[in-house]
Amino acid sequence: MPLKWGILRVRLAHDDWSTLTGKFNNVNVHVISSTPIPGKDKIIAITEVYSDNVKILKEFLNEVKRFHNIYRFEVIDSYSRRGRSIALVNIFTNFKGSITELVTYHDSYKYSEVMHGGFENWTILTWMRPQDFLSVLRERAEVKSYTWLSVKDTSSRYARGALTGWELEVLRRAYELGYFDWPRRVNLGELANILGVNKATLS
Repeated sequence: MPLKWGILRVRLAHDDWSTLTGKFNNVNVHVISSTPIPGKDKIIAITEVYSDNVKILKEFLNEVKRFHNIYRFEVIDSYSRRGRSIALVNIFTNFKGSITELVTYHDSYKYSEVMHGGFENWTILTWMRPQDFLSVLRERAEVKSYTWLSVKDTSSRYARGALTGWELEVLRRAYELGYFDWPRRVNLGELANILGVNKATLS
């Protein structure tokens, strides 16, 4: 039986440094990547933090740096663009107890994560039934709101920026082959070879 998957868009209140965005209302955080570090129970996250006020941005970053579950914090770069002050930040935080841990171990893949107003806004591609996955999320966070879309609905309603048929097929094959398992059963190069494409095409 073929796998059925969908996209869950969920807003969470979570006991994490993301709560600080509620204190600094005009700060937004876009998590570019978050990767668990094998054997260290930590996540390394690259985030883009932006605000229209450079002073507020600096105050926010100072509070994040002091937050109890931040183990390493580094501003990689800072710049201004279109009236916004932006910082590219490298953060080490806990894997155990995180939403990323739930996503990693429950047949799912994070598509995007944005923090604003004290909430985490996740878009998650999952093979679990929506109610089952929401039940898992509620063990760690308060679910404020959610939307569930089948991949077909997503493609038709949100054509711009939606996953293409080929991208969905790659995700399905990657899932079946264990690319999203922890630890992975297949790496990116092996997956590319199986699919008959260049590694750069998949990255």
